[in-house]
Amino acid sequence: MRQSHSRNLNERDQEIRSMRLLHLLCGVVVSALLVPIYAGDAPRCFPDDFMFGSATASYQVEGAWNEGGRTPSIWDDYCRTHSKKVSCANVADDFYHRFRDDVKLMADTGLQSSRFSVSWSRAMNWNPTTKRMQPNPQGLAFYHALVDELRANNIVPILTLYHWDLPLELHTELSPQGWLNPDIVDHYVEYATLMFHELGDKVDMWTTFNEPLTFTTAGYASGAGAPGLKKSETYAYIVAHNVLRSHAAAVKAFRDLKAGNPTVLHEKARIGITLNSDAAYPLNPNNTLDVLAAERKMQFELGWFLSPLVTGDYPAIMRERVGDRLPRFTLEETAMLKGSYDLHMLNHYSSKLVTDCGVSLKSKSPCKKLGKGWERDLGVDISHSNELPGSRRSSKDRHGKLNCGWFTAYPPGYLQTIKWLHATDPKTDILLTENGWCGNEEVENLDQLWYYQEYVHQVYKAVQEDNIPVIGYTAWSWLDNYEWGSFSPRFGLFYVNFSSSTGDKDEVYEPQPTGLERIPRPAAKWFSHVAKTKCLDGWTYERPTRGEKAAGLESISDQTFSHWMLAVIGVMTVVALIAMAAVGRNIMPTPCSKTVCNCAIASASRCFPSDFLFGTATAAFQVEGAWNISGREPSIWDDYCRSQPDLQCADVADDFYHRYSEDVQRMSSMGLNSFRFSISWSRIMHWDIQNRKMVPNPEGVAFYHALLDDLQDKGLQAIVTLYHFDLPSTLQTQLEPNGWLNPDIVTHFEDFATLAFKEYGHKVKYWATFNEPLTFISGGYGSCDAAPGGMTQSDINTYTVAHNVLRSHARAAALFRDLKQSELVDTGARIGIVLNAEYGYPIDVSNALDVAAAERKLQFDLGWFLMPLVTGDYPEIMRERVGERLPRFSAEEAALVKGSYDVLMLNHYYSRQVTDCDSERSNISCDDLSLGHARDRGIDDSRVPNGARVPPATNPECSWLAGYPDGYLATIKWLHAKDPKAEILLTENGWCGNDEVDNQDQLWYFQAYVEQVYKAVVEEEIPIIGYTAWSFVDNNEWGSYKPRFGLHYVNYTTPELPRVPRPAAKWFAHLSTTKCLDNLDLETVQMGTNEEQEATATREELHYPEAGGNGVGVPWSLSEVILLVVVGLVILGAITCEAMRELRQSSQGSSEELQVLITVED
Repeated sequence: MRQSHSRNLNERDQEIRSMRLLHLLCGVVVSALLVPIYAGDAPRCFPDDFMFGSATASYQVEGAWNEGGRTPSIWDDYCRTHSKKVSCANVADDFYHRFRDDVKLMADTGLQSSRFSVSWSRAMNWNPTTKRMQPNPQGLAFYHALVDELRANNIVPILTLYHWDLPLELHTELSPQGWLNPDIVDHYVEYATLMFHELGDKVDMWTTFNEPLTFTTAGYASGAGAPGLKKSETYAYIVAHNVLRSHAAAVKAFRDLKAGNPTVLHEKARIGITLNSDAAYPLNPNNTLDVLAAERKMQFELGWFLSPLVTGDYPAIMRERVGDRLPRFTLEETAMLKGSYDLHMLNHYSSKLVTDCGVSLKSKSPCKKLGKGWERDLGVDISHSNELPGSRRSSKDRHGKLNCGWFTAYPPGYLQTIKWLHATDPKTDILLTENGWCGNEEVENLDQLWYYQEYVHQVYKAVQEDNIPVIGYTAWSWLDNYEWGSFSPRFGLFYVNFSSSTGDKDEVYEPQPTGLERIPRPAAKWFSHVAKTKCLDGWTYERPTRGEKAAGLESISDQTFSHWMLAVIGVMTVVALIAMAAVGRNIMPTPCSKTVCNCAIASASRCFPSDFLFGTATAAFQVEGAWNISGREPSIWDDYCRSQPDLQCADVADDFYHRYSEDVQRMSSMGLNSFRFSISWSRIMHWDIQNRKMVPNPEGVAFYHALLDDLQDKGLQAIVTLYHFDLPSTLQTQLEPNGWLNPDIVTHFEDFATLAFKEYGHKVKYWATFNEPLTFISGGYGSCDAAPGGMTQSDINTYTVAHNVLRSHARAAALFRDLKQSELVDTGARIGIVLNAEYGYPIDVSNALDVAAAERKLQFDLGWFLMPLVTGDYPEIMRERVGERLPRFSAEEAALVKGSYDVLMLNHYYSRQVTDCDSERSNISCDDLSLGHARDRGIDDSRVPNGARVPPATNPECSWLAGYPDGYLATIKWLHAKDPKAEILLTENGWCGNDEVDNQDQLWYFQAYVEQVYKAVVEEEIPIIGYTAWSFVDNNEWGSYKPRFGLHYVNYTTPELPRVPRPAAKWFAHLSTTKCLDNLDLETVQMGTNEEQEATATREELHYPEAGGNGVGVPWSLSEVILLVVVGLVILGAITCEAMRELRQSSQGSSEELQVLITVED
């Protein structure tokens, strides 16, 4: 057999080398084609009707603070009443007097749109007699002139009604003041109606408010903006509520005017509200708390105002966390709010890395240090944001301090935010209304240029690649301007030369005609090119003349720069290829390379603590057999398998009842130090018809004593599960309601637990009350395709059973602790409940519905049973979605359930991608889900994560499994976060295989998944104390023997039922013995009896030299290495030549310009 195997190996070597040669030759051809492809890249262009524009705001640019009948706003008052550091905008950019020049400049720049705001206190004045605002003709005339000028230059006006500058009298004369007063709605509607009548036939794009998030939180929570109120838990929510009511009422007035008087408003005119948001990324995307914190940030910022427009109410997470402090809309207001927009408008500048401020170990900002109210309710720490890879902070001022400490530029965050917004209403157009770089007074600001190029590229991807209906992009800002208290942050495409007196609080000077000069920055020139051509490429940055040299970019066009980047990539490619060749040349077949084990060549071993438990698991019904021997009575699974013709029963199974001693010896030989098994309730207790209760069965009790004694003799720690799906049949049939639906089941379970504790209490260190209640409840009482059978789908049964299971667990745990106090069980013994969960990944991490669905999956699956143990009640999301169908614990029960565990226990097998069942991407209709738990959970988790390994199609019984190792660590972290101090015992994990002995997928699975455990223990420092593989032997998998999970193959066709170790068993034996993942040669591991070794002699070629045919272990020839290097050099040479050609072309023009300049100077 060995000689034959060697011949096969030589033939395979030749095949591998032939394939390598073909791949390398393909590489040469591709590399030859690469350069012309790159050189001829199609330009990145926008649709012809896409609008490029810029934005300003009245208070920030107009100046003329007391001219033309304008009266003060809250910002005029705020800047005067605060410290000297807060500047005023009395003159600002003097746009009031220079708007025609600026509009001409916009036209010359090629802009198609201009967004501006109307100053409410310029358009209207306070009438002390009527206590109302009334029109100011001079102010209205100014905006007529501005709009006329824009239209004359073919620039679309985008008009913002409110950009933070509330008329001062509306703050001082109302009580409560300003936006805190519900009557503000009427004042705002009067103002909006005036503007609709005045400018409705000239303006087609309207926005009611700019960034309500910003002025609400700054003005009424932190106090960092006008009117400067702070330290209230309710102000921000009251203001936001009145703003949304004002918006809805204004939109209604707008639509009524459009419908009733088309001469006032154009038929095509549209209205919306400008919302703003950072992109939020979880600090650790595998940490559920971080993922939740990131999504919470999006909901508390963008969702706060967006959700009422889409659904008629605030986000559920805000209702949950804010409670009664969050106002409620009336039915009429809800109806008016919902759908009160014709398009979405979005401002975005920055991205944030987010973690929870409370429970995260990495939080630098404790919740108590956050502002009262909204900020503390949000409860996130964004202090890690500068750790975003590839991000840039704002420009610095002349003192070296960041001009905008809040600012973290991260281009992918723009697209993510657009997607998040788009997902809430995919059919609605989006207008991007602000985006820009926080710079300084430098004219040649190349960071700003980088920012616009990268961020507008994200817009291009949204439009052309993701087909999101974005209709325009508006840069902030047209000019450097007043940035709410300061002129230091510079956002302008055009630099403005402010005087030293620009920000004075009591300015009386008039700027000279030559003052406040507008000078285009590089970004303005690039933006002009984009606006005129609608394309991102084909523009060259020209260095400034005479001493204004800009560092880093000298006459380099976009295309040339990209080719230089390709050249750099080429160098990196060659280095990588040569390294691969060198490694390939030097790797010789070693004992490790003959297997698929993940060797750590020349690296430190990855080892677990010496006291770490490695073991395997089984369950009574699945392995014991002896179904009617020694007084055992039927369980519900004995009945169910007989009632279903397609199912196989477990009358014999692995005959563990008779062979347990041999199996324990095998475990000991493997080096295992623990073994998890379950007790058959119907083996150790019988139904007493007269007393209508279960009573002990001495023969059954004796069996588990014998098993435990054998384990103790071999040095194996027993982990005992009381209930593993096999309820005594009589407790199902004799109780009414049946079995777990009956609240009296708690007493019966307590009797069972009492017997087990008293009998085995001094022999067992670890107890689990139940195994996977999620599984037996959802299968038996939800989908109704598992024992007990005979159930019909119900929207309450699953919750009733779960409630009784948790009550039973809590009573048993309390009893256990009482017995410990009495020393009737080992005083070092611990108890818990084995819970299970798949990890849920959102299909689209930028889609709020997907993120919420993924978290909901974990809460409905793992949280359903975990949260009562931690908090004393079910998860809030379940209370919200299930309502009164979800039972409530009495005060006594809640106290008993809370903390009813000494150790957390987890089963995990696979991961899923998740979306809401109502999502367009869902493969499953919500109505097709089982009544109760499944439909309340409301998700589609039918997809597997990208890169997951699934069993072959020839093994359909295992089609539900998808091996995705990262999900194991993510699930462990999610569990750990709920109680970071509790130790964790991993009680099941394994691969669903077939009857193949040499199952390499199983070996891969255990290696990859146990590596995640290693990361959790050693890198994350999560207190995991043990890992238990499922399963020790193939067994009855609840009605079938086709799914094979065993580390040991069992031949069910012979009465001897021989156990044959699979490769994973040998690897696991090495792991258990050494506590290390590395340095294993499977061929040196001998396991099993001589008879079992002979039984598999025909399968001696167990150790293939390749994993999946990739040729690991086959040495590279010198010719292959040379060819590999040549391919790399061809790629590098071609790309470099093309880059040099481009550089010569671009530098030729620069040289000519330089020569002219020198001639002039001479």
